[in-house]
Amino acid sequence: MDALVRITLRPARVWTTDWRADTLLGALAAVWARFQGAAALRRDFLEPWPAGEPPFVISDAFPEGTLPAPALDAVPSIDIKTGFRMRNSIDRTAGTAGAAGGNLFQTAYSRLNDPDAALHLYARTNAPGQSILMEALRLLGQTGFGANAAIGFGSFDLDGEPASCPELDDVFNADGFISLSTFQPAPSDPVDGFWRMFVKYGKLAPEFQRLHPQAAFKMPQVMLESGACFRTGESPLPFYGGAIGPERLFPRAVVQALAEREVTPVQPAFALALPMAWVQENEL
Repeated sequence: MDALVRITLRPARVWTTDWRADTLLGALAAVWARFQGAAALRRDFLEPWPAGEPPFVISDAFPEGTLPAPALDAVPSIDIKTGFRMRNSIDRTAGTAGAAGGNLFQTAYSRLNDPDAALHLYARTNAPGQSILMEALRLLGQTGFGANAAIGFGSFDLDGEPASCPELDDVFNADGFISLSTFQPAPSDPVDGFWRMFVKYGKLAPEFQRLHPQAAFKMPQVMLESGACFRTGESPLPFYGGAIGPERLFPRAVVQALAEREVTPVQPAFALALPMAWVQENEL
């Protein structure tokens, strides 16, 4: 798995959830299970991820023509506008907005400044993996990505076929990499580098939350933002990071309760790596 391609997504409306690689992969796995079934989910996602053999590794999605700034540089402004929309509160007993007394609340959204612009998603894959990825993206675009998908947020169309971009891999004397993905390093990954990190508070898919009182929320995970860069000392691998297993996502009681129902949650945390030449400044 080493072919690098660029996929163009055209958001149909606004979105709420950031287009981070790990969140996207989770959404792709969920939509694959919904349309292809549990056996296909295990075969194409849940079994390859822990084995370190994902059928594809994806980047975060970026406004077309942009890539993340390396973590040692200043963060440039991006062509995304944010705002808020007002929504009616729903009375959970009556199931209507009227019974809630007409209460309003704000929902944050983001969109591209140019309505004709697009997002670019990068992927490393092979032919079978690319077929799975494109079909899963097509299904996700129809159903919507992230929060508020039920009201159309996060829907998108695929624009054309994946485009090969070997120029991004053509780096002379590459001895480092920059990650295009939000990810969590594996224990064997390089540690000499620059990065920005944040703590992610994830959730389990709604259909499994009822299996245990503590199953709704995953344990906090330290993640690195796209743009993290590391020195490898040799040609970098196509990807880094790995999959976070259930024992690091939930307390033991939750893991046991989910296992009894044959549910084994896995959070993908892979980094699509672009090679770079690491320039060491001379010491004075």
